[in-house]
Amino acid sequence: MLSKKTIIIGNLLSLAGALFFLTLFFIGPNQRALIDSLGSSWVRAYFSPHQSQTEGLLEEVRNGQIDRAKKIIQTKWQSILKKDRVYPLKRKLLLAVAKELHKQGQYDELYRWATQWQKLDSRDIDAIAFTYEALYRLPDQKIKGLDGLKKEWWRFPYNSTLTRFYYAALVEQGLKDEAKEIYKLIIDQMKRLIDPTQTNKGWNVTLYITPILTSDSDYENYVNSREGLARSWELINDFLKGRSLTKYPTQHGLTPTQQAKYWVRQGVNSKISFGKLHAGMGKPLIVLKTQYPRFILTNDHWLGLAIDLDSEFSTLRVDLPPGLDIQIDAIRLRMGSMVQRIPLDKIEVKNMDRIDDLLSTAHSADPYLSFSVQDSLSGRARFDKNIVVELNVQLATDVGNIRPADLFVSDKD
Repeated sequence: MLSKKTIIIGNLLSLAGALFFLTLFFIGPNQRALIDSLGSSWVRAYFSPHQSQTEGLLEEVRNGQIDRAKKIIQTKWQSILKKDRVYPLKRKLLLAVAKELHKQGQYDELYRWATQWQKLDSRDIDAIAFTYEALYRLPDQKIKGLDGLKKEWWRFPYNSTLTRFYYAALVEQGLKDEAKEIYKLIIDQMKRLIDPTQTNKGWNVTLYITPILTSDSDYENYVNSREGLARSWELINDFLKGRSLTKYPTQHGLTPTQQAKYWVRQGVNSKISFGKLHAGMGKPLIVLKTQYPRFILTNDHWLGLAIDLDSEFSTLRVDLPPGLDIQIDAIRLRMGSMVQRIPLDKIEVKNMDRIDDLLSTAHSADPYLSFSVQDSLSGRARFDKNIVVELNVQLATDVGNIRPADLFVSDKD
C-alpha cells in the first residue's frame, strides 16, 4: 500500500498541474505567443532526448550490435505508439534492427520482430515485407512467404523493400517471366527519373571562371599565388613562431602584432587554414550553365554529358538527379582529342558519400560534384567547341545495379 506521505506528494503534484493549466486557460486569449512558446519548449524537451538516444542506437545497429536497441524498444519505449510524436524515431530503430537481422540471417527472430512491428502499425508496408521475407527464408514456410510477397507486391509495386525481396525470391525460384516483368517496371521507372528529356530536373552542368579548391596543396597555392595573402601569411607565420615583426608595417591602424592576432582569432594556424579562410570569402563566377546536357554513350559504355563551350573556364560542377543511388567509380573529361582522367580524391562532393573507391549520391535531394580543370587541360583544349564529362557509373536499384548508359540505348531485357 502507498504511504500517507506518497499520497500527499501525489495530490500536491496534481494540484500544481491543475493550477498551471487553469492559469493557461485564463491567459490564453491574450497570450497565444507565450502558450505556443511553452508548447514548443515542452515538445523539444520530450523529443530531443529520444532523438539523441536514437542516433546512438542506430550507430550501434549499423555496426551489427542490435541487443541494446531491441531491449530499449521492448522495455522503455514499449509505450510509444504510432500517434506518439517520437514514433518516427522508434520506427527508424524497428527498420534498422529488421535490416540487421535479415543481414545476419536470423530469420526466426526477424519474423517475431516484424510481426511485433505490424502490431504497432498494421499498414506499414516495410513491416509486411519483412514478415513475408522472413517466412520465405524459413524452409517450412517458403511457399507461404513467397505467396505473401507476391500478393503484397501486386498491391504495392513501388515499395522498395517489397520489390527487392520479391524480385530476389523470383530469381532464386527460376521464375524468369515474373522476374522480367518487375525488371522492366524498374527500368521504366528509372528512365523517367534519370532521363532529362522526360523531366524538368536532374542533370545540370555549370562552368566557373574561378577554381574550386579541394586539396591542402590547392589552398597553399591559393595563398602563394596572391601577393597580398602571401605577405600576410609571412607575418602570421613569424608571429606563430615567435619571430620579430619589426620588418612589417602598420596597416589599417593595426600594428603587426595586432594584425597577426586578428587572423589567429579567426582560426588561422597554418597556411592551409589561411587559404581556406580566404578562398571561402569569394563565390565562383558562372560562365556557362546548361540545364540539359546531351547524352552520349562512349565506346566503353561510359555515360557522357556533352555541352557546348564558348569561353575559357577553370572549374566544372555536375548536378546529379535527386532521390537516386548513383554510384560513380571514375570520371573523365574530354575536349576534342584530349581525354583527362580526374582522380576521385581531387573531386569535391556535396550531399554525396565516399564509399571505398566510389562516389554515391545515396538518395540525396541535391547531390553534386565539382572539380578544378585549371591544371588538367592545355590551353588549346580549353578553347574547343564542346566538352564531355564522362562517367563510369551504375544506378543501384531494387533489382540490382544498372548502367544508366544502357537506359538511353535500347530496351534490352
